[in-house]
Amino acid sequence: MNDTLYAGQTPWLPNRRSAADTALRLFCLPHAGGAASAFRTWQHHVPYGMEVCPVQLPGRETRFGEPLPTGIVDLVPALAEAVLPSLDVPFALLGNSMGALVAYELARYLHRHYLLSPVRLVVAAARPPGGAALLPRVSHLSDQEFGRAMQARHGGIPDEILDDPQIGAVFLPVLRADMGMVEQYRPAPGPPLTCPVSAYAGTRDGNVGAADLDGDATVTTGRFDRQVLDGDHFAVIDHPQLVIGRLADELALR
Repeated sequence: MNDTLYAGQTPWLPNRRSAADTALRLFCLPHAGGAASAFRTWQHHVPYGMEVCPVQLPGRETRFGEPLPTGIVDLVPALAEAVLPSLDVPFALLGNSMGALVAYELARYLHRHYLLSPVRLVVAAARPPGGAALLPRVSHLSDQEFGRAMQARHGGIPDEILDDPQIGAVFLPVLRADMGMVEQYRPAPGPPLTCPVSAYAGTRDGNVGAADLDGDATVTTGRFDRQVLDGDHFAVIDHPQLVIGRLADELALR
């Protein structure tokens, strides 16, 4: 793809590259404690005509030092404003774990305020909106207890973060703030989406199983499908070719 560094840079979409022939933009939202770098390899798998846009939430990586968001619904208006100039072509939203809830609320907001709808909403490693309320709360625990609880629940936390208080003091506040948002999140009443929804879970994800995904069928009047991938809570991030390939087929981009 003949692409160039995007002139309209925004902190929400760091290092974004745009092409004049883009036919689909995929906005990717990370898990709790995660950042845009979670999707750093996805650009290697995009076919001609597709652009991957990892979203950087405040308070991490290139936005370190900014206030951490305090509510999923509260952060969506600013996120929508940031991506709106890029919605001049068909777009899709993908979120992993906490990112799935942000992607869902973003889809609702864009439809409600701008009558814009993604060609597909992809949710992964997440219970249906509001379902996380059934899990035990952990964001109030001490650093050591919180880190261990999150590692037991989802995995993916390096040992040095769990064992070194100084390293943990940098990483854990972001994860704690994100988990606080997940625990407090309750979807407001409103009409369902109309776009297709795809839901993914990992075979070794102990908190989100195939049966949990079926609840996502109620968030839309459009088509719904679910798929279980080999992997853990981050299985969808590890299968970019499959996810991107399905989206490419949706718009005949390959």
